[in-house]
Amino acid sequence: MAAVPKNKRSKSKRDMKRNSYKLNTLEVVECPRCRAKKVAHRVCTACGYYDNKEIIKFKEKGKEKGKEKTQPETKKRTRASQKTKEKATTAAEPAETS
Repeated sequence: MAAVPKNKRSKSKRDMKRNSYKLNTLEVVECPRCRAKKVAHRVCTACGYYDNKEIIKFKEKGKEKGKEKTQPETKKRTRASQKTKEKATTAAEPAETS
């Protein structure tokens, strides 16, 4: 047989029991390092720091991508400009000699 309560639980005791099941709201604070919004007592998702210590290392997206794109383009431009200069000098030389 199942357990059966001996006495009725009062409304006060019932409500006190239900009170412990509520959801707690997370406190949102400002990161002291980058001023982004973050949850209190957690690592900042924007900068990766907690308690002035770097916990998560992020790559700098803008700078690295910019460097990778500019270096190959400049090499291609210099090679292309050298070829055009060579063509211009070879085309100009026979015209000057004749």
